[in-house]
Amino acid sequence: MRDIKPFVAEIDEMIVGYADVQPSGYVDHFFVSGFHPSQGIGKLLMSTLHSEAVSLSLTELISDVSRTAQPFFEKFGFGIIERRAPELRGVVVPNALMRKILP
Repeated sequence: MRDIKPFVAEIDEMIVGYADVQPSGYVDHFFVSGFHPSQGIGKLLMSTLHSEAVSLSLTELISDVSRTAQPFFEKFGFGIIERRAPELRGVVVPNALMRKILP
């Protein structure tokens, strides 16, 4: 995790979320604790990723997004490029490749 240098959200010195954006614009990690829903943590992390993308002069953000997280990403302007159903250790895990074009 230290190698990707994620942005970390904390409450009372406890990690409640983290996210990263790679130099390519790929959002590889985006996590918010299930114990802290609807507190603006995801919004703060997404805003931070967008600011970082601007500082890196990126033209787009892309990510492989779980089915449950797709509505959240859509709220921030991401659109589905391709629906996927990869198999991991014998279990099909539906997701989608999503992209947001940056101004």
